[in-house]
Amino acid sequence: MHLAVFTQCSPSPQFKGMWRDPQDRSAEGYKRLAHWTALAQRLEAACVDTLFFADVFGLYDVYQGSWAPAVRHGVQVPMIDPTLLLPAMAAVTEHLGYAVTYSTTYHQPYQAARLFSSLDHLTGGRVGWNMVTSYLRSAAENGMGEFLDHDVRYDRADEYVEVVRALWEDSWEDDAVVRDAASDTFTDPDRVHEIGHAGKWFAVRGPHQCEPSPQRTPLLFQAGASPRGIDFAARHAEVVFLTLADPETGARKVAELREAAARAGRDPRSVKALQGSMTMVGADRDQARARARLYSQLWSGEGQLAKWCGWMDFDIAAYPDDAPVSDIRGQASHSFLDFLRRLSPDREWTVGDVRYIASRPRRARRDAPMMLFGTAEEVADRMEQWLEIADVDGFNLVPCPPSVAIDDICDLLVPELQRRGMFRTAYDPAEGTQRERYFGAGVRHYPKGVR
Repeated sequence: MHLAVFTQCSPSPQFKGMWRDPQDRSAEGYKRLAHWTALAQRLEAACVDTLFFADVFGLYDVYQGSWAPAVRHGVQVPMIDPTLLLPAMAAVTEHLGYAVTYSTTYHQPYQAARLFSSLDHLTGGRVGWNMVTSYLRSAAENGMGEFLDHDVRYDRADEYVEVVRALWEDSWEDDAVVRDAASDTFTDPDRVHEIGHAGKWFAVRGPHQCEPSPQRTPLLFQAGASPRGIDFAARHAEVVFLTLADPETGARKVAELREAAARAGRDPRSVKALQGSMTMVGADRDQARARARLYSQLWSGEGQLAKWCGWMDFDIAAYPDDAPVSDIRGQASHSFLDFLRRLSPDREWTVGDVRYIASRPRRARRDAPMMLFGTAEEVADRMEQWLEIADVDGFNLVPCPPSVAIDDICDLLVPELQRRGMFRTAYDPAEGTQRERYFGAGVRHYPKGVR
C-alpha cells in the first residue's frame, strides 16, 4: 500500500487545541527548519511515500463575524508557506516524496508552473501538487483575487490545469537545452515554443520559463469530495485523498471515482485512492487510552467551530439551533456537508447538531468512522479491512497529536505493517521520482494525451 502523512506549517495541524500537549513539538517547531528536516528523515527511515502539506490562504473569520476566535485557538494561524521547506527537506533525504497544496483560485498559472518546475528540479523529481480551489472569502478581501462560487472555482481550475500542463509538457522539447559552448547557445530557441493559450479565465502566451524537470508535470494530488470535486479529480488527479466513513460505504465512493475516471477517458487504475484517517496509535491499550484522554482534554470546541464555519461559509452563531444546515448552505467547501451525510445519511442536520459535535471530540474507538485508533496490531487490522473491502490503495494518515503521533506511526505502526508484508521495508532505487513511487519504475511522466 501507499502511505502519506498529513501535516500543516502551523502550531496545531488539523486538531484544534493539540498545541497544548506538552510532549508535542509542533507549536514551536513549525517555524524551525531543523524541525522539518528531522521530520523528513524520520519518515524516510520508515519508507513513507509522501509527506503531505495542507495549506489555506486567508484567515477563518466567519464564526462570530471575526477572525479573533481562529487566532486565539490557533486555527491554521499562524501558518508559514510550506513550499519554502521542500528543497531543504529534499536535501537531507533521497527517496521521500513531498506534496504541497497550491491554490488554483488565488495564484496565476504561469507562476504555479514556474514554482513547481523549480521544486521538481530541486527535489530531483519528488514533488507533488495538491490542486485546490480556495474557499475563504478573507483571501479575496486581502487582495488575492475574486471570490467565486463553489462550482465556478472548479470551472476555473479545469482551465488552470490545462494552462500549467501546456507549459510543462508542450513548451520545451526534451532536447531543447544543447549547451553548445562553441556557438554560445545554451538553449536552441527553435525547440522552445509559446503555448498561445487564450481562454475564458486566462491568456498565457508562453514559453515556459523553466527547462523540463524530472517529472515535467509534478505528481497531481486532489482532495475534493463534492460531486464537482470528484469530477475534477477524475479528469486530472493521479492521487486522490478521500475521507470515507467506513469500508463498506467507502467501497461505493471509490468505485464511483474509478468510474468517473473511465468516463474521462482514463484508466481507472491510473487514479490512486488514499483514505484520510485520524491516526492515534499506542504501544499498548493503556497508552492508546491515555492518548485518547489527552485528546479529549485538550480539544478546543470554539476553535473547531471557527474552522467549520469557515468550511461551510456561514456563521452558525447567527442561526437558531433548529435551523437545517442544508437550508443555509454556503459557497465554501462542500466537503463538510458530505462529511455530515456520511456520519448519518438519513439525518436532517441542524445548526444545533453542528454546534454540539464541534464542542466534543470524536470518541476514540477501534471501529470509529474515519479513525485509526488502538495498538499497532489493532490499527493494522483495521487498515487491512479498508484495503480489502473499500479497494483503497493506501492511506493519508492524519497524526494526533501532530508530532508525537508521527513518532508512533514510524516506531509502532510501520514495523507492524512491514511484519505483515503490507508495506515496503526499503525503497526501490529504480523508482527515482514520486510518480514512479506510486506507479512503478519508468513511469516518470503524466500520461500523454490526457488533458
